[in-house]
Amino acid sequence: MAGKRLAMNDKPDKPKKKKLCWSKILSMVAISYGFIIAQECILLMFYCIRTGYTSTAAWLTAAVGLAEAVIAAGLNGYLSMAKSDHKEGGITYEAAKAKNFEESTDYNVDSPPI
Repeated sequence: MAGKRLAMNDKPDKPKKKKLCWSKILSMVAISYGFIIAQECILLMFYCIRTGYTSTAAWLTAAVGLAEAVIAAGLNGYLSMAKSDHKEGGITYEAAKAKNFEESTDYNVDSPPI
């Protein structure tokens, strides 16, 4: 049997968790809330038009526009962060430059033994 056998008290190494990037989480939360608000407003518009209460359509249209602004702000924040990381002086660019812009061909680095 290939590989290392574990004793009774030994525990296998746990894989390292990826560090969460709070800017990505915040951007995705903002985008998600924007989509939720937009869907709720569209559903309310449908319900109001269906029941004949059309005086709220203007307010709900404005709310959909506000939801789209929230989505645009979330996307703008995420894309500006990604843009700054990938240009010269950014974190991703400098890491690739340190490796001489070569991709790793060893894809099984983190895989457990079989």
